[in-house]
Amino acid sequence: MEEKKIEIVKAALEVYMKYGIKSMTMDEMARQLGISKKTLYQYVSDKNELVEICLLHAQENDMACVQSIFSENLNAIEELLEVGRYLVKTLGAIHPSIFFDLSKYHPNALKLMHKHKHGAVRETLMTNLRKGIEQGVYRDNLTPEIISRMHLAAMDGIMSGDVVPSVDYRIDEVYSEYFRYHIRGIASEKGLEYLKELIRNDENL
Repeated sequence: MEEKKIEIVKAALEVYMKYGIKSMTMDEMARQLGISKKTLYQYVSDKNELVEICLLHAQENDMACVQSIFSENLNAIEELLEVGRYLVKTLGAIHPSIFFDLSKYHPNALKLMHKHKHGAVRETLMTNLRKGIEQGVYRDNLTPEIISRMHLAAMDGIMSGDVVPSVDYRIDEVYSEYFRYHIRGIASEKGLEYLKELIRNDENL
């Protein structure tokens, strides 16, 4: 992808995250980006393509950040906590209508998101689960294939607002609550002690 197109995609992604997708016409997007609509159409054919490219860019960024965390060779629980912190920060910056807009108006982009989630994301979750079992901080009777699917299903419910409506709580608040629930469910006795130690040393947990 050429440099100018990358610059446009990055900026467009920020606009969608701030204002949502449905309300952002291509005319308004061009205005927000400070370019003409003609220039915008030199890089994308329509709004659907722009949304899909922005989504793919966001996914690449997310995976790069997660892989960076994994490369630090942390304890599995701490690793999961760091990923959780990143997701809370990311989700907190997303307009609450985005996931509804994707499901209703951009089905192909939604398919891309589900493919990514049930591919690279699920494999990442299973890697962490297997690591935690080997380290003894997760329960040894876990089945990573099942737990990873359950985790993704919970995330679908959280992001769609089906579990807790966004008018009641922000999505990052809901995820934080779920995350604490999830990690206590998979941790072994040794893992729970490790988690308690982390909590004692970090008031934000």
